[in-house]
Amino acid sequence: MPAWHPNFRDAGSLPDTKVVRTSFFINGVAILAVLALAIYLAESEFELRGLRDQTATWREQIRNEKAGSDRAVAEFKKFQEEARPLLELKAFESAKIVGSDLLLQLGESLPPHIALRGVDYHGDQILLRGSVSGSPDEAIGDASAYRETLSQYPAFAGKFEAVTLPTISRNPTGDGITFEILMKFKSEPKKKEGKK
Repeated sequence: MPAWHPNFRDAGSLPDTKVVRTSFFINGVAILAVLALAIYLAESEFELRGLRDQTATWREQIRNEKAGSDRAVAEFKKFQEEARPLLELKAFESAKIVGSDLLLQLGESLPPHIALRGVDYHGDQILLRGSVSGSPDEAIGDASAYRETLSQYPAFAGKFEAVTLPTISRNPTGDGITFEILMKFKSEPKKKEGKK
């Protein structure tokens, strides 16, 4: 049995025998945090300085190129104004029906007791507004007959999908009726896409 003896050492008064003290780690972490923050601030300041220099360069470039840019914008506006008649001509030529030809053909097909008050041509349809004089029953028959004439008129053959009479009403100013005839163009066939 080992010899027993009392321990009279006062641990609080003994010196610290650790090789690396705890306060060293705490101070080291604090110093590293301060160094990391200083490096981050230095990089941020360097990037900010670079951005300021780049912004100044771009402003100088904008100032130098502004006159040329203003000239180019003015030339483009002039080009747009001069191109407008050509675009209108292209739209006119690509129209499904020419407006002057339409009016001539409507005038040729118009019976004497029917009067057209308006012709609206919008893209894929034509809307005719007119009136028929006479008794309401005869006027309705005349309007229907005119719609039928337009649907079979040789100049319009194959151009319209449908010619309908959507609106017929009594003429509020006198005898007869007012009507609207809707002429809807045939839709363009869609091109089939080949398999890839």
